[in-house]
Amino acid sequence: MLQPLRRGAAVLIASALPAQSPEPTTLAGDVQPFFAAHCVRCHGVDRQKADIRLDALRSGPRAGERFELWERILDVLQSGEMPPEDEPQPDDALRERVAAWVATELDAAPRAEEQAPATTRRLTNREYRNTMRDLLGVDLALDENLPEDPALPYRANNTPAFLLMGLEHLDRYAENARRAMASVIVEGPPPEAKITRSAWSAADQRGMPDPTAMQPDELGVFGNRNRTVANGMRVFEWPETGTFRIRIQASAILPEGQTELPLRIMLGHDIVGVGASGLDPAEEIGTLRLRGRVDAPRVFELTGRIENFPSKPEHRYRRGGRIDGRLVITPPHFTVTPINAFDDGTLNDRPDPLTMPRAVVDWIEFEAPVYDAWPPAHHARILFDSPLRHDPDAYVRAVLTRFLPRAFRRPVLRDEVARYEQVYRMVRARLGLETVEGAMRETLATALTSPDFLLHSAPDGGEDPHALACRLSYFLWGTMPDEELFELARRGTLAEPTTLAAQARRLLASPRAADFLANFCTQWLALDKQRAVPINLERFPRFLHTIERGERRGQEEPNRPTIREAMKAETIAFVSELVRRNAGVASLLDADFAMLNRRLAAHYGVDGVNGHELRPVPIDDTHHLHGLLTQGSILVGTSTGTAPHAVYRAVWLREAILGDEVAPPPADVPALEESAGEAADIAATLKDLLRAHRSKESCRDCHARLDPWGVPFEQYDATGRFAPLVPAPGVRVERFDASRHGDLDGYRAYLDQIATDPIDATSRLPDGAVVDGVHGLKRYLIEHRLRDLAENVTRRLLAYALGRDLTAADRPCVQRLLGDAATGGYKLQDLIVAVCLTEAFTRRSDR
Repeated sequence: MLQPLRRGAAVLIASALPAQSPEPTTLAGDVQPFFAAHCVRCHGVDRQKADIRLDALRSGPRAGERFELWERILDVLQSGEMPPEDEPQPDDALRERVAAWVATELDAAPRAEEQAPATTRRLTNREYRNTMRDLLGVDLALDENLPEDPALPYRANNTPAFLLMGLEHLDRYAENARRAMASVIVEGPPPEAKITRSAWSAADQRGMPDPTAMQPDELGVFGNRNRTVANGMRVFEWPETGTFRIRIQASAILPEGQTELPLRIMLGHDIVGVGASGLDPAEEIGTLRLRGRVDAPRVFELTGRIENFPSKPEHRYRRGGRIDGRLVITPPHFTVTPINAFDDGTLNDRPDPLTMPRAVVDWIEFEAPVYDAWPPAHHARILFDSPLRHDPDAYVRAVLTRFLPRAFRRPVLRDEVARYEQVYRMVRARLGLETVEGAMRETLATALTSPDFLLHSAPDGGEDPHALACRLSYFLWGTMPDEELFELARRGTLAEPTTLAAQARRLLASPRAADFLANFCTQWLALDKQRAVPINLERFPRFLHTIERGERRGQEEPNRPTIREAMKAETIAFVSELVRRNAGVASLLDADFAMLNRRLAAHYGVDGVNGHELRPVPIDDTHHLHGLLTQGSILVGTSTGTAPHAVYRAVWLREAILGDEVAPPPADVPALEESAGEAADIAATLKDLLRAHRSKESCRDCHARLDPWGVPFEQYDATGRFAPLVPAPGVRVERFDASRHGDLDGYRAYLDQIATDPIDATSRLPDGAVVDGVHGLKRYLIEHRLRDLAENVTRRLLAYALGRDLTAADRPCVQRLLGDAATGGYKLQDLIVAVCLTEAFTRRSDR
C-alpha cells in the first residue's frame, strides 16, 4: 500500500546492484513481478489507495514519465514502510535490487533545463521592509501596511506561488513609497526637539513614603500598586516624523542568587501597564538588563522612529474619570511604560513582590525629533552636496545615477536614468513643486513602486554577477547586497568558488544572518503553530502569566514576554548555534546543550540557570531534552493545550524531520478524541485511544503509518514538560481550585499523587523497529534515518535559497550535495555554503 508521504524527490540509496548479480534487473523481469506480489492488492485494478495504480506501469523513469511516482516508490522501499508489515515481505536482497534499479533509472532520466520553473517573484514583506531600511537608512514598519504573506506549515513562503501581486499590493506599495520618502528627504531648518521628562526618585517625591511598602520609584513583577512608575510617562507633544530617543536611569534590587532583572520598555498610545488595557497593543522598544545596585544606577538609551507609532482617529481624545464633578478629557498622548519582566515560572503563585527582583527607575526622558546632523545622513545619502547643484538638470541626473543602481540592485542603462529624469520634470510641473526635495520625493517614490525594485532578479539572469549577489544576500540576510557584494559583482569575481564560499561564510557570521535563520526555522519547523493552541490554564496554571484582577482576570498578560515566545526563540537560537558551530545534522536531534534562560530552565526542570538571555547550557540524558524533538515550541504546537496529541506530533516528525508530505485527513473523519469517545479530562491510555481510532476503516490506513511515530512523544505533556506518569485509566483529573488544593504547589502535589501509572511510550515503527520513548526514537533516527534528515534539510535549504519549489530537475543537485556532505557528517554551515556553490544557485552556463 503506497501513500504519498514524501515531497517531490526521494532519497537516492547509495547501494548499487549486487556485484555478482547473475542477471541485470529489469522492469519486466523483476520490478513488475515485485509489484504484482507485494503492491497491486492495494494499488491495482480493483483498489487504488491514494489514487496510485502500479499494475499499469509499463515504463520506468528513464522514459521521463511518472517521475514523481517512481521517486515515491523508491522512498518507501528505502524506508522499509512498503510493503506494510502485515503483508508478505520480500527478502532483503530482492528489495535492494528493485530499489537500486529504480534509483539507477531515476538518475538516467532525461532532465531538460526548461523543467525548472520560473522564479520571478516579488519581495516577501520581510524582504521588502529590510530592503527599504538598507536602501534608505531608515527602519520603518512598512510591512504592517501590506497584506500578509501567505504561509503553510513546513513550507517556505518565498516561492512564486505564495508571492502573487494584486491591486491592493500596488496601492499599498505606492502609499509606503511616499511615506518613506517623506521621512527620508527633509526640507527647511532643523525642527525643534521636544523633551518630556518624569522622575520618581525619592528626591523628587513629596512627603515620606511608607518604608514597609514598595517605594514610588520601584517596579515589582506585578507593577506598583502605589500607581507611580508603573503607570509610565505620558508624552503629549511629538513630531510626525523623525527619530525619538528614550533615556532611562535605572538600577535593580536583586535578592540573593539573582544576577539581573530584565526591564521591558513599551511604547503605545495609551496606558499599557500591567493589567491595563490600551487602545492599541503597546510595542517593545527594547529590554534593558539591570545589574547595577541602587547606589550605582545606570543611564540607558533607546531609539526608534516616530512614524512607526502613527496616530489614529481613536487616539485624539480619551475620557477619564471625574475630578470635583468635572469630566476629565485626556488629549492624545504616547505612554512610555517600563515593565519588570522577571519570570521564574512562579508568578501565578502571587509571591510577595518585595521578595522578588525589583527595578528602581529614577527618571525617564523622551526626546523627538533627534538628529546628529542636519540634513540627516539618510537625506544626504540621496541628495548629496555637489557643485552640480548650480545645474539642476545635471544634479538630478547625478542623484538618479547614484540611487537607481542601489534601488534596482544592478547597473542601470542611460535610457533608464533618462526615463526617471522625465518623471522628475513631469511631477514637478504637474504638482507645482518648487524644490528639488519635493519633486525628488515623488520621483524616487515612483522608482520604489517599479518592478525593478519590487521583484527579484529575472530567472534568465545567467551569469549576471549582480543577480548572484542578490540571490546570496536575500538567501542569507533577507535584504539587498551590501557594498562589499556590489563591489565584487562589479569586478566580476563574486562567482569564483573560493570568493563565493568566503562571502557566504561572511554573511552567515554577520548579525544579519539571524533574520534568515529565524525566518527559515519558523517556516521549516512550523514554530508559529503553538500560538494557536489554547493552553488549559486550569490544568497548567503556571504556564502563562495571567492578569490578577478586574474583568480580564485569568487572561494572559499581553505586555509581558510569554514562555511561548521564549520557546520559539529557544529553537531558533538552538539551530543558529549549531550552524555557528558547524555541527552535523545529527545534532538537531542529539546535542549536549540546550539554549535556555531562567524561565525556560525552570519549566524544563534544569537547575542553576539565571538571567533573561538565552545561552548554551550543558545537559545530559537525565534532563530528558533531546534536541528539536523535545523543545517546547514543537511539543506545545503539537498538543491540544490540555494533552499531548500523538497524531499531531507524528505529522510534525514526518513533515519537518523526515521530509514526508502527509495528506490532511478527509473532512468526514472524526477527531481522535471523538473517535475514542473519551472526554479530555478522563485519563485513558494513548494506545487505547489510537486503537479505537484505527478501528474505523476511514482512519486505519493512514494511522497505521502515522501513530507509531507519535507514541514515543507521549511522555511529554501539552506544555512540553517530561511527565512519564499519568493517572490510571478512568481517573478524572480535577482542575485547580484554591479551596481544595490551597496553592499551586498543592495542586502540583495533587497531580503528582494521582499520577501513578507509567506511560508506555514503546512503539513499533512501520519498518518493524521497536523504540522506547523519545530517547529511543532519537537513536533510531540517527542510526537508520540520518540520511533522510540530511536530505530533508538539504532540500529545504535549496528550495529556500532558490525561492521556488524543487522539481525532478533538481534531483541530481540534491544528491551531489548529500554525497559531498556525507563524509563530514552533513555539517550544517558547510551545507549552507555548498548550496550557494551549486549550479542551480549560481546559474552558471557551464553545466
